[in-house]
Amino acid sequence: MLNWYAVLKYIHLVSVVIWIGGLLGLVIATWKVAREKDRVLLATLLKQTNAYAQGVAGPAAGFVLLTGLTMVWLGHIGFGTFWVWFGYGGVLVQALVGGFLIRTRSIKLLELASSPSGDDVALAAASRRLRNAQLIYFLLFAIVTAGMVIKPTP
Repeated sequence: MLNWYAVLKYIHLVSVVIWIGGLLGLVIATWKVAREKDRVLLATLLKQTNAYAQGVAGPAAGFVLLTGLTMVWLGHIGFGTFWVWFGYGGVLVQALVGGFLIRTRSIKLLELASSPSGDDVALAAASRRLRNAQLIYFLLFAIVTAGMVIKPTP
């Protein structure tokens, strides 16, 4: 049955796919390029990934939050439900990790990759730091997704 809740759920899920799916694809491509040590390609890819994160993934995450809030209200689920707070907390933590930790590490790696006579050791270390932050980000997403699918309620 098509109703507002179903429409919002659809928008919610499509927004998650755009947000996380797009970022995951770009992140995997970045990891591969970083291993090849092609500074020009890495710098170009990092610029595009940053643009996608700010222009597409960020707004998609906002849609996830807004549609989630609206579904809780329309579905009379209750804002005090554990898995609802778990989802809100997950979005908040991911915004902090993505907006601060990953962004700053990505900018640092971009600076190093853009330097024509850059230090390969520093580039590799910065690439590892960014990769580790991205792994934490996607692990957090997997945990939050599990909570949203399983919906553990006392």
